[in-house]
Amino acid sequence: MKKVIVLGGGLVGSVMALDLGSDPNYDVTVADKSQEALDRIAKKSNGAVHTRNDVDFADPDSIERAVKDYDLVIGAVPGFLGFQMMGAVIRAGKSMSDISFMAEDYFLWDEEAKKAGVTIFEDVGVTPGFSNVLIGSAVHQLDEVEDVDIYVTGLPKEPKEPFNYKFVFSPDDCIEEYVRPVRFKKDGKIVEMPALSMNEVYKFDIPGLDLPEMEGFLTDGLRSLLKTIPAKNISEKTLRYPGTADRLKFLRDIGFFDLEPIEIKGCKIAPREFFAALAYPKMKLEDDEVEFTFFKIDVTGKKDKKTVRHTFVMYDERDMETGYTSMARTTGFPCVIMGRLIAEGIVDMPGVNTPEMIGSNQVAVKRFIEEMEKRGVKVHHEVKEL
Repeated sequence: MKKVIVLGGGLVGSVMALDLGSDPNYDVTVADKSQEALDRIAKKSNGAVHTRNDVDFADPDSIERAVKDYDLVIGAVPGFLGFQMMGAVIRAGKSMSDISFMAEDYFLWDEEAKKAGVTIFEDVGVTPGFSNVLIGSAVHQLDEVEDVDIYVTGLPKEPKEPFNYKFVFSPDDCIEEYVRPVRFKKDGKIVEMPALSMNEVYKFDIPGLDLPEMEGFLTDGLRSLLKTIPAKNISEKTLRYPGTADRLKFLRDIGFFDLEPIEIKGCKIAPREFFAALAYPKMKLEDDEVEFTFFKIDVTGKKDKKTVRHTFVMYDERDMETGYTSMARTTGFPCVIMGRLIAEGIVDMPGVNTPEMIGSNQVAVKRFIEEMEKRGVKVHHEVKEL
């Protein structure tokens, strides 16, 4: 039996802990400061998942002490805590699968992870994450890769004004998508531009759904793909209901997403905190709301001198029986599955890695897809000569 600790018991961390806790081969503990969240997880698991509230995620020494008695770590802390968490886990000599969407260059820990002989996988969510596994696998099957196009979204099926959006992952991380500059690759060069650039908004119909035509705008989710995939052109477009990009750009441009405190009638407050207090409650997903996650990935290149395109399409809805949101499922399950591959020795890659790096390991890729399908998350894969 493998001893696993999940750092973070939020929307996604709880799903990962419960998924692992349902397997008798794993002895699972989840750590979080919220006793309410821990009690909810313990109750839902019928006591199969242990809990602890004594880990301070802001204190690397606390994390290092906490993980030392476990075989594997699953990371699900907020992005701004992810980098130092990774260092603490490595110093403790533990392998980890992580979804903490950190701003820092996590490859700075690579040498230390190799010296410690531990396998670290970062950005193992949905996109980046599951998408990277599929992209890595497709690239491995091509002689030459030319273009990678990613379209992704997580939305309520019934949009409601004024936002037509509900949070399905960390609200602060979500807002960062509309603030952080966008990076993509065009004609072999990495290009940077402001988020929500209105001259780069695309129209997109999600097949098989009676939904309005979506708008897609470039977002900064490519991360490691810009370095690891030798394509000339790589882009990620996030899909939202019509008008969303324009509204968000207006809010951002007048300063609502700023982090620098301003003074209002003798009180200092960051505009984003003010916005959060007003807007976040209105964008909370209700327990009976159905939301979905969708991505479409095109990987185009050469095979035997012919132009070939691999297309992957995934659609998933909230599981109303378990209550798991689709975003929590499609983000949490990849991280857990990668953790299983590490624990079982199918993936043994000392250092800091990203999901596309297992693309050449077809045993790992096959197992990864099978495990997702067991959990009801299926991908349609089509290969076409152009």
